[in-house]
Amino acid sequence: MSANFKKCELCKDNATSLCFQCYMYLCDSCFKFIHDKPANSQHKKENIDYFVPIDIKCPKHPKDGMNLFCVDDERK
Repeated sequence: MSANFKKCELCKDNATSLCFQCYMYLCDSCFKFIHDKPANSQHKKENIDYFVPIDIKCPKHPKDGMNLFCVDDERK
């Protein structure tokens, strides 16, 4: 099972990916539904298993907590 901590923003199932262009967490089915459209077909799917939840404050936005960081410098 994935270490997901986010829900799909459309259907509320467990999210499996993040689209940086849409700024949405999505499950596989909803990602496919949205990104089969020509306008969104070039968006890249980022697997959220590569992200690890953390509990620290954003240095640029101290009122906001950060909830993702890169595990591997080779990935976003």
